[in-house]
Amino acid sequence: MTSFLNQQYLDKFMPSVTGVTYRVYQPYYVEQYKGLDNYGFPHMSAQDRKNHINHQSECGPSVAVFVERDLVAIFGMVLVWKGVGEAWSTFDEKARRYPIAMTKSAFTFFDICEILFNLHRVQITVDSSDSRAMRWAKCLKFESEGLMKEYSSDKKDYHIMRRK
Repeated sequence: MTSFLNQQYLDKFMPSVTGVTYRVYQPYYVEQYKGLDNYGFPHMSAQDRKNHINHQSECGPSVAVFVERDLVAIFGMVLVWKGVGEAWSTFDEKARRYPIAMTKSAFTFFDICEILFNLHRVQITVDSSDSRAMRWAKCLKFESEGLMKEYSSDKKDYHIMRRK
């Protein structure tokens, strides 16, 4: 696996939040992640979800977020091509108890990626029926560029959003 980030860089730039630590994502972390049911599509098996997370982590930088000793979130950025990254994330239910920490973490992670990889565009796709995800994306300064009809494998509509 290619390492896109080093731990010293994370330690220096990720926000300091009591009880929260950040680690460069390693493939074996997915085995201890309890939020798999919140990631992917309903028809995916747990192993498919693990494989998908690990595949995405090989396509760009990714970070594991721990609260105390629990892995509660994974953030990543697929480097689509020069200057363009597509962000992704997955959260355990426990992460939702720390909205400020997760928001600060995401903001900082996007900033790190934009600087390190000279990105002029950071985009995400968000399930249009997930109002919580849409609100969080807007909080993170993403704006919708359009609705992608039947985008997902389960034919749900998604917004393509770009960070302002």
